[in-house]
Amino acid sequence: MSLRTKLLASYLVFIIALVVLGGCSAWRLREMGGVSRRIISNNYDSVVAAQEMKESLERQDSAALFALLGAHGRAMTQMREHRARFDTNFQKASNNITEIGEPQALETIRRDRDGYYQMFDAFLDRLNSVDAGEGPQVRREEVSERNEYFTRLEPQFNKLRADCEHLLQLNQRAMLAKSEAAAGVAQLWFYRTLLMAGLLVGAGLMLAFFLANRIVEPLRQLTATTARMAGGDLDARVMVSSRDEVGVLAAEYNRMAERIRELRSSDMGKLLVAQQTTEAAIDSLYDPVIITDGEGCVTKLNPAAEEIFGSEKENAGKHVGEVSRDAHIAGAVAEAMESQRPVASEGMSSVLPLAVDGSERAYRVRTTPMRDSGSRLLGAVTLLEDITHLREIDRLKSEFIATASHELRTPLTSVQMGVHLLLEGALGELTDSQNEVLQACRQDCERLDKLMRDLLDLSRIEASESRPQLVTVSARELLTTAVKALRTEVETKGLQLSVDAPVELPWVRVDRVQIERVISNLVINALRHTKHGEIKISAEPRDGHMVVSVRDTGSGIPTEYLPHIFDKFVQVPDAPTGGVGLGLTISKSIVEAHGGKISVQSQVGRGTVFTFTLPLAVTESNGATQKESE
Repeated sequence: MSLRTKLLASYLVFIIALVVLGGCSAWRLREMGGVSRRIISNNYDSVVAAQEMKESLERQDSAALFALLGAHGRAMTQMREHRARFDTNFQKASNNITEIGEPQALETIRRDRDGYYQMFDAFLDRLNSVDAGEGPQVRREEVSERNEYFTRLEPQFNKLRADCEHLLQLNQRAMLAKSEAAAGVAQLWFYRTLLMAGLLVGAGLMLAFFLANRIVEPLRQLTATTARMAGGDLDARVMVSSRDEVGVLAAEYNRMAERIRELRSSDMGKLLVAQQTTEAAIDSLYDPVIITDGEGCVTKLNPAAEEIFGSEKENAGKHVGEVSRDAHIAGAVAEAMESQRPVASEGMSSVLPLAVDGSERAYRVRTTPMRDSGSRLLGAVTLLEDITHLREIDRLKSEFIATASHELRTPLTSVQMGVHLLLEGALGELTDSQNEVLQACRQDCERLDKLMRDLLDLSRIEASESRPQLVTVSARELLTTAVKALRTEVETKGLQLSVDAPVELPWVRVDRVQIERVISNLVINALRHTKHGEIKISAEPRDGHMVVSVRDTGSGIPTEYLPHIFDKFVQVPDAPTGGVGLGLTISKSIVEAHGGKISVQSQVGRGTVFTFTLPLAVTESNGATQKESE
């Protein structure tokens, strides 16, 4: 039996079970509908007729009262109308006799109705004759007729109404009994249907498990053999005795395994295994990987990279810049192959945003050159490290710091104002000890105020709320202006401050205020760590950028702190107090926002050099023309 026939047979069994269960349920639902219709046709019409008779009878009694009050015309009209309605409904009830005791009830109603009609007609005739007379005799007759109504006519009315009520109750009890019987039958068949469904489901599950084992067991054996072969056991074979499609697949699988064993034994097979192992390792990486040849053309994309740049088949042979459509990746590949060393982009400005599955993710580019055993360049491997979660954590941290700093400024301002008023003597003269304590408080408040301002500035820069307002300025003028405000502070400490900025320096395109702040941060940082010697600022064009260096002869930075010197709140041990560890972080963010880079070199006891780059506005040959036009 083929696999298709087995599947069709299993589905057919389930379909038959559903048809049987559905047919039984539909038949029982049809029966229950018939029961409901019989209840309505047998008893509901009689209930309505009895209710109508009671209402008509009450209207006739009202007509008798109208006659007593002298409204004979209205009484006759109402009497005739409701007597006809009573008779009509009595006829309906007589034609719908379905219950035991119902004929006797109807006969009692008919008999009492006739008696009531006779008494009613005689009562009206006497009232009419009394109305035609005059004098005291008439008044005595009226009193007599009222007594007759309460002694004869009203008791007969109450008896007839009780007969109608009896008919009504008789049919209502019958309806209730039939409804309860129908509910009992419905509940019985509900349980029977539930039992039948349970039996069918149980039988279906047993059959499903049986057929599933018959179908899946060969596939399970095939999967287990495949796993053994993937683990390196090429002697594994599939033992499947079925003759369906799975059996044919197992036979072909064994033939394929034999061919693989033959291929594995050859040198080409060994090479193919190594290649497949390498490709499997690359494909299993979570981060996107781009492999390029010596010309920078794409040779392989792993599945993670295909989600971003398209399939490997479409992009193979294209230049990496064309595939990635981003200068960062192409530049990193070119730099790695040119320098013959790994290239790892660091900093917020080098983070590469890419769209993946409709959402933007952040990646950091890391490129490593590939060489053969003879150190010949074969190409490059580019790994896009997914740092989206790190960016999100950093964003949340920055938002918290910004919020906290903003909320603390108001109470801090109040504290500063209070300390200022106390020092000014607004609340009376202070003793020397009190004045000394308040002076210390003022200094600490100023440090805290500077910390919060730095935190707010840093959060605005990181959130791109303080984008550089780029203008074209002279590099020499930029440096001299920035140093002018710092010279007095440096020289007061007994240090020399020099600027090496030739007149022929090219112009740069920067945010003047932000770059002056970077220079100020670096000079103040050097001032804090330098006790004697000098601080030197120099600039020179290099590789299409302006390179600015701030060199000091201070205590230097230990080697273990150099990789983290630009991180938030990092301070070198035994450093002079006064800083909070944010100046270098802000400087790094500003430089990277300009598209530049900042680095540090230092030796303990011999000084430190901070270097950063700025973009040039024009070439050197046009610098003089630009300056003259200004």
